[in-house]
Amino acid sequence: FGIGTADPEKSGRSLQSWSSFSMLQLKEIFYVANIIDYGRILALYWAIRSSDGLTFAMYYSISYLLDCIDGYAARALNQESRLGYYLDMVIDRVSSCLCLHYAAKSVLEGNTCFTGTSALLVAFALRGLMVLVEIIAHSSVMFLSEVLGVHQKQMGYDYAIVRKYLSDKKYLFWSCLSFELFGLSLVVKHAASKYVMLLALPGFVFRAAANICRLIAIITKKELRRWNSLREDEQGTSGSTGSREKVRRGSSDRLGIHRAASPQSAQVVRRRSRSESQ
Repeated sequence: FGIGTADPEKSGRSLQSWSSFSMLQLKEIFYVANIIDYGRILALYWAIRSSDGLTFAMYYSISYLLDCIDGYAARALNQESRLGYYLDMVIDRVSSCLCLHYAAKSVLEGNTCFTGTSALLVAFALRGLMVLVEIIAHSSVMFLSEVLGVHQKQMGYDYAIVRKYLSDKKYLFWSCLSFELFGLSLVVKHAASKYVMLLALPGFVFRAAANICRLIAIITKKELRRWNSLREDEQGTSGSTGSREKVRRGSSDRLGIHRAASPQSAQVVRRRSRSESQ
C-alpha cells in the first residue's frame, strides 16, 4: 500500500551520530575549564552565605581569580565548548550583579563614608547600573551576537570610549579591575576602603559609560545599520578580509583574554550571508 521501510544503514548512521553527539555533550561537563566554573559557583555561594564584608570579599575574589584562568585552561586544553561559553557568560553577569547589590546594601546600612541623602543616591546609582549595564546592556549585546550574528567587539565602535574599552587591553584590564575593586571597597568595612574606592572610581565610571554607549547604539539601531554596511563592504571585496579586526575567540569584557566570544558551535543561530544563500 505504498508504505516504505526505513533504510537500516541510514538509521544506523543517524543513531551513531546522535550517540557521538550525546557523548561529546556529556564529556563537556567534565572539561577542566568547566570544572573551574563550578568552583566559581561554589565560591559565590559561600560569598552570599558570609556574615561580614571581608569574608564576602575573600570568596568573591576567589571566584574572580578562577574567572581569570578558565579561559586560558579552555584554550590550552582545546576544551572550548557551548556549555563552557554559556556557563562563563551567566556566572559573569551573576557575579557582577552580586557585587553591585551587596555594595548598595552596604551603603544603605551605613558601612561606608556615605550618609543620609548621599547614601541613598549612591545605592540608587549602583542598583541602576546593575539593571542598566549588567542586565539590559549585556543581554542586548549577547542577543545581537548570538542570534543576529553581530560581532561583540564591533558594537558601538562609533564611540571613542567603546573603541578604547574593547580594543586596548590596558583600558579593558584597568576598567574591569576597577569595577571589582570599587564594589568590594564599599562592601568591606575598613579604614582604607575609601581610598581604594577613590582610586577605582575613574575606571568604574569608564566601564559603565562604555557599556551604556553600546546600549545606546543598540537602542537607536545605529549598530544594526553599521553592521549591515560592514557586511555589504565585505561582500564587495570578493572575499577579502579587509582591515576590520577579526573577533578573536576567547576575548571578554572581564580581564582582556577570556571566553566571552562564543565559538561558532555555541551560537544559537548562524545567519547566512547573501553570497551563501544564493
